[in-house]
Amino acid sequence: MSTTKLAQAIEVRGISKTFKPRSNQPVHALKDVSLSVRPGEIIALLGTNGAGKTTLVDLILGLTSPTAGTVKVMGQSPKQAVYNQNISALMQTGGLLHELTVKDTVEMIAATFPEHLPLDEVIEQANLEPIYKRRVGKCSGGEQQRLRFALAILGNPDILILDEPTAGMDAGARHRFWDSMKHQAQLGRTIIFATHY
Repeated sequence: MSTTKLAQAIEVRGISKTFKPRSNQPVHALKDVSLSVRPGEIIALLGTNGAGKTTLVDLILGLTSPTAGTVKVMGQSPKQAVYNQNISALMQTGGLLHELTVKDTVEMIAATFPEHLPLDEVIEQANLEPIYKRRVGKCSGGEQQRLRFALAILGNPDILILDEPTAGMDAGARHRFWDSMKHQAQLGRTIIFATHY
């Protein structure tokens, strides 16, 4: 994580996002949204399906551009923050190669980082030991979420974005996951999670 002290980890000002489907009227997913998140805060984006939570997450991660407004992450553009390993995300689905083992996946992604957390620490925090040699395609939905969490913290980001992080997890796995989030917060990591629960 960065040692730079900033007033805001995330600064969203006047964000609007309009999607223009071919056949329908424009969809205003977000309209004039502003928020500030201080370093080390834990913030929940709560709302029903279609409320704009994932759109806001995508804007913070630089996966899409706003129709209006600005987003700064650690004082820089979202894309630059991703490049600099300041921010990482656990998305609800996708991003995993089902033919690889959990071990191969973690090691392959670790090799892409100039610096990363020790693998044994990541494995412990994500509770991957019981499934470490299993093929990703043989893992349950909750186990795949734990793997996504491990990949998200691997680069030791300042900010962790979680989109429906406990999707597919049973009650026990959910409890362990939130205990891990408490640990992440104690480390000073800024956490934003989107959920409809």
